[in-house]
Amino acid sequence: MARVPFLTPAEQANVDVMHQLGSKLHEMSRQLGRNRNAIRRYATDPINYGKKQKFPQTTQHPHLPTGKRRNSHQQLYKGLDLKDATKAELDPITEAELKTLVVNMPNRVIEVIQKFGRDTKYL
Repeated sequence: MARVPFLTPAEQANVDVMHQLGSKLHEMSRQLGRNRNAIRRYATDPINYGKKQKFPQTTQHPHLPTGKRRNSHQQLYKGLDLKDATKAELDPITEAELKTLVVNMPNRVIEVIQKFGRDTKYL
C-alpha cells in the first residue's frame, strides 16, 4: 500500500492548532479531508516529519544483547532447560496453597467481574 502525500505547511499548522484544542484524530482528518495516517505521522513526530529515517546498517536484531547474532538460537538458550526452570519455580508452592487458590477461584472471578477487570484484593 502506498503512502499518502505529505501534509502541506498550512495543513500542518491546522493540525497543530486542532491538536492543542484537543481534537481527535478522526475529527482532524474529516475537517482537513486528509487520511488519518498522514495526520498521525505528522502528529506523532512533527519535528522529523517528512525526513527520511536512517537506520543503522547492522545484521544484529535490535532486541538482542550486544554480541548475539540474529540466528544463534542455540547460543541464546544454551544451558537453559525449560523443564528444570519450571520445576524450580513450582517446587516451593505447597499443595495447601494450590488447594486454597482453587477454592477461592469463584470468589476471585466474581470480584473481577464486579470491578470490570480492575485491581482486586487477590493480586
